[in-house]
Amino acid sequence: MKLPVQVVFRDLVPLPSLEGDIRRRIQRLERLAPNLMSCHVAVEAEGNRHHQGHIYSVKIDLRLPGAEVFAGAHHADESIELAVRGAFDAVGRKLEDYVRRRRGQVKLHVQELASPPFDGEDKAPD
Repeated sequence: MKLPVQVVFRDLVPLPSLEGDIRRRIQRLERLAPNLMSCHVAVEAEGNRHHQGHIYSVKIDLRLPGAEVFAGAHHADESIELAVRGAFDAVGRKLEDYVRRRRGQVKLHVQELASPPFDGEDKAPD
């Protein structure tokens, strides 16, 4: 990676073990796209739910030459580990799709050229 990884914790105490897990997951993403330029990960504790605990959301922003891949706040969970895993799974799928498109490995559907479209009129043979 050309630029360093930035991991930000908002409204919660930074967890060294979680940051290590995040950095390992980023290294896996880098294997998919070696030209990854930067990665910004934000882990947030949303709301103040006294009875049920916090809801954690993880936002990941990857920058590549000519593109940006983002996985956002829809990966929220009561377990911080599940939120991290869900966000990295989503951004990994998006990154794989991006890499396939760049390589030209996207499957193209062949159009059928059998007959012209039906115009609605019944033509009886003469």
